[in-house]
Amino acid sequence: MSTTVTVAPREIHDLVYRASSVAGCDAGMAERIADNVTFAEIHHGAAVRAFCAALETETLGASAWATAPDVLAAAELAARSVGIASVTFEPPVPLAAIAGTLQQSLERGVTHIGADAGARGDRAVSTIDMRLADEPAAAARQALIDDARADAFRNGIAVEQAWFSKLEAAAADYLVAESILDEIDAGTGVA
Repeated sequence: MSTTVTVAPREIHDLVYRASSVAGCDAGMAERIADNVTFAEIHHGAAVRAFCAALETETLGASAWATAPDVLAAAELAARSVGIASVTFEPPVPLAAIAGTLQQSLERGVTHIGADAGARGDRAVSTIDMRLADEPAAAARQALIDDARADAFRNGIAVEQAWFSKLEAAAADYLVAESILDEIDAGTGVA
């Protein structure tokens, strides 16, 4: 059994953003990757693991971590036009790379098939079908997501210690100190 550490969603987001920046991603791309990983860790688990594995084996800015969300956005537009759109990822992408993007589509009224709600964040996804959402079903799903998100912000998220340590190490070369970010969040000391 692996040891876990309880962390705040903000910690995951900040560290993934920093690690993505260190890996060569621009600010917008790093933010999108951080959003996807944080959402996936809250709702699926194993997202930090998937992200760290990608840092070890891929050039992040040229990988599906950077490009798959754009492909899904195009599919969302197509689904709005013709009712359904299908995306095939070759090679398959980790759910952690697209989970937040799929949620944002749901919030805009487009649902998906192909990434199970109970799947882990490190699960490979090869096909996503997107279609207009049935409003009652989408509302029920959104309520579950909101409850899980509130619980994560209230109680934290259990993340495997070894992978969280790798994430911290990957973000270590980013030049903004945590104390500065704390001051920004508190609204003091930084103009």
